[in-house]
Amino acid sequence: MTGTSLDGLDAALVRIVGTGLDMTAQYLGWVSHDMPPELRETLMHLASGGAAEPLTYLRAARGVGELYADSVQRLLDETQGPRPEFVVAHGQTIWHAPKDDGGPKSWQLFDPWPVVKRIGVPVCYDLRQADLIAGGEGAPLTPLADWVMYREKADVVLNLGGIVNHTTLFDDDFEYLPACDIGPCNILLDGLNQRLLGTPYDEDGATAAKGKRVQPVLHAIGKAIRSKHREHGHPASLGRELYNTAWLDELAESIRPLASIEDILHTAVIHTAIDACTAVDEYDEADFGETRRHTVVLAGGGTKNRALVDQIRANLGSQDVDLKMDYDYDVLLSDDLGIPCEAREAMGFAVLGALSRDGVPCSLPQVTGAKDPGVAGVWAGVGQGD
Repeated sequence: MTGTSLDGLDAALVRIVGTGLDMTAQYLGWVSHDMPPELRETLMHLASGGAAEPLTYLRAARGVGELYADSVQRLLDETQGPRPEFVVAHGQTIWHAPKDDGGPKSWQLFDPWPVVKRIGVPVCYDLRQADLIAGGEGAPLTPLADWVMYREKADVVLNLGGIVNHTTLFDDDFEYLPACDIGPCNILLDGLNQRLLGTPYDEDGATAAKGKRVQPVLHAIGKAIRSKHREHGHPASLGRELYNTAWLDELAESIRPLASIEDILHTAVIHTAIDACTAVDEYDEADFGETRRHTVVLAGGGTKNRALVDQIRANLGSQDVDLKMDYDYDVLLSDDLGIPCEAREAMGFAVLGALSRDGVPCSLPQVTGAKDPGVAGVWAGVGQGD
């Protein structure tokens, strides 16, 4: 899995036991592979709507495929685990248009054949199109995987990726499984850091931790995000095409005079945490029942930002930092439950591919808006392997 942050690729080795919705998923190993700078620059250009000739797209797709093949091979070499029966690949989203006049569309750029050739097993990819052609937004796509992976361990999964999104789990009732994208997370935090400090990200959230909340900055960030949501018709699924390079440039320039860099990054963390915590706490007793304490598990690359994690924990812990929660929450990292935070999304796509192989639709109509989405995924190299 490569995400909207475009910082690298995560590959997970997963053992699936059982079939269909009765399956369980066991984490076996994980590696992270840095995105080659030239490939990242090209993908960032394409994902921001930059002009390019067809050969650029072909080279980028092949580059993504080669990166996937490198990562899977490294994963197998390092874990010395069992040979996989198949590989599930998300590809790199370069454009997401859930409100397009001609029907919802999304493009995950990917060439599966480097993986097929080098690993010698079938590859499942293009998992969003079945939902899109059925009128859904094609995202969020991981809620059913979250249900398989965390249903006995947590009540809410809060993913801090390029976009922050959440899945709320209700025992075995996956047909009523609320989930949605909330807003920018690492896209915002890393984007501001790159423009204000010139470094890829705020390591450990150390710079943000030194700052303080500045209300005009908080207002400006919220206004910029809301404006983008209105412009795109308030989509339930979000991506870099909303929070693109030009948007980040304009936002950074507008708030730069308002506060110090430390205060700006701290306030951006606060905004992200407020949005995330508000979404987590929006369910009432009809959803959660009479239980007053719930477990929230944090996953994704944003968990490396300690300032963000601390702010979420403080808010959900009802310490009245910015919000007063209706419930009490125990906030854990996915690592505490045996699934590394950075591996959660890659592991989730392994689950989605396994559901596809078993003939089970992997998107949820109440989440994406699709009507009878059917079984998702394209399979390349079927007949490869044993």
